[in-house]
Amino acid sequence: MDPISLAEMDSHALMNRIDTKYVLGIAHLPELLESIRYSYRVLCIEAVRLSPYSTLYFDTPGHECYRQHHNGKLNRHKFRIRQYQSSGTCFLEVKAKNNKGRTKKQRIAIDRFEESLSPSSRSFIEAVTGYFPELIPQLWSSFSRITLVNRNQPERVTLDLDLAFSDGDTRRSMPNIIIAEVKQEFDDRRSPMREHLRRHHVRQMRVSKYCLGTVLLKPHLKCNLFKSKLHSISKIA
Repeated sequence: MDPISLAEMDSHALMNRIDTKYVLGIAHLPELLESIRYSYRVLCIEAVRLSPYSTLYFDTPGHECYRQHHNGKLNRHKFRIRQYQSSGTCFLEVKAKNNKGRTKKQRIAIDRFEESLSPSSRSFIEAVTGYFPELIPQLWSSFSRITLVNRNQPERVTLDLDLAFSDGDTRRSMPNIIIAEVKQEFDDRRSPMREHLRRHHVRQMRVSKYCLGTVLLKPHLKCNLFKSKLHSISKIA
């Protein structure tokens, strides 16, 4: 698969987009990449195509962000700090899901990985959301990512593998699954990635890494609406 540089990929950021997600087994990866190799370019940084990420999710003490997602509330937010481990670059990110199903991500670069939000980070969150909830670190996640960029239309695909989650006391890993996410300006089923997954009977699955990790590590929280997804994922893994 031909490479694309980080500088080239910046023009395909798709910070306001439609997301379509899938979960598939790691064994499917070689066939998947071979099938779509002429439709996409792969992000390559210093000859490396698999990039490690670390993420820290913030939520209220009562897990309001998790509960809103579980209950299907639209116009909701997620708050996280993400570090690109290969470069050490860190961003504070705010993701918003609106009532039309669109995802909008806003972010700022920060000097270091913050386990306690700095005054400037708090100010950014308030400027983006119009309020500032009481936020504390709730979940750490790590994964490795392959990023693909469509050659012919505004679309990016991320393939996240080697997922692991920690709440500071307990760690859970999911080495046998891939979370695939197709990011498009508008919902377009003609995506080569989506067409490949349809041919192989891989169905869409609305899954959040934050919610997945929270369910795995905090079983006391309500998770009725996620049980069927967990069952499906356990069969894949």
